[in-house]
Amino acid sequence: MAAPPLGRLVLTHLLVALFGMGSWAAINGIWVELPVVVKDLPEAAAFQGLLLLLPLPPSVPTAGPESDLQVRAPRVEEEEDEEEEEALPLRESPSQATGATASPDPEAHRLLPVHRACLLGLLAVTNALTNGVLPAVQSFSCLPYGRLAYHLAVVLGSAANPLACFLAMGVLCRSLAGLGGLSMLGMLFGAYLMALAILSPCPPLVGTSAGVVLVVLSWVLCLGVFSYVKVAASSLLHGGGRPALLAAGVAIQVGSLLGAVAMFPPTSIYHVFRSGKDCVDQCGP
Repeated sequence: MAAPPLGRLVLTHLLVALFGMGSWAAINGIWVELPVVVKDLPEAAAFQGLLLLLPLPPSVPTAGPESDLQVRAPRVEEEEDEEEEEALPLRESPSQATGATASPDPEAHRLLPVHRACLLGLLAVTNALTNGVLPAVQSFSCLPYGRLAYHLAVVLGSAANPLACFLAMGVLCRSLAGLGGLSMLGMLFGAYLMALAILSPCPPLVGTSAGVVLVVLSWVLCLGVFSYVKVAASSLLHGGGRPALLAAGVAIQVGSLLGAVAMFPPTSIYHVFRSGKDCVDQCGP
């Protein structure tokens, strides 16, 4: 099978990139404008809760590196078919391809499925946090420190995502233990941000520059670490072919949905988190 012309490949990749950037520019643009939207619109936080549903539909075809893997899946199948026709006698066995020695121990054959399940679990958890849980409490954790802190957290947090993706292109962690450690680090920052949201409108260090720096830095590092983990896990699953990519897409969507659904009762029904009021010092003696 002859390869498609270079011009058509470039055009296809360009159109896919523009499609992805266009959809995510709209979503990220709304998040960046939240400090103004939440302040001026009568819907306030209710409006932010509705925005949690936006990342769900576009994230199937346009969720950054994950979508790139799904777009490339048909091309991977074509390449595999060509390799079958041209170099079938040279194909290695699964044990040779993974660098493992043949072993009669059945546990050796379960390593790859277990490894894949762990990666899918990481994808589900990280997407639940970044697409559902953390966005629901961002205003509560940042607004007590001022609108500037909120604005910086939203803008710099959005910038951390592509920076982490570019980092993963050059330095990719292939260790499951390493990715698990990074996930724990991200959860540590996430727990701090959740604690700030619960203590709103009077979290620690409110009214100080140190509090502003800590909350903004925590948002940037939390989103950056989780973005890196998502890219690395998706890249490792790419070697599993179409079934692994399909499972990754399901994990991303299910995790995002569960995270958003889980945060709806505490934010919109039970009002666990409270917002501060403009020009009112609620933390004074």
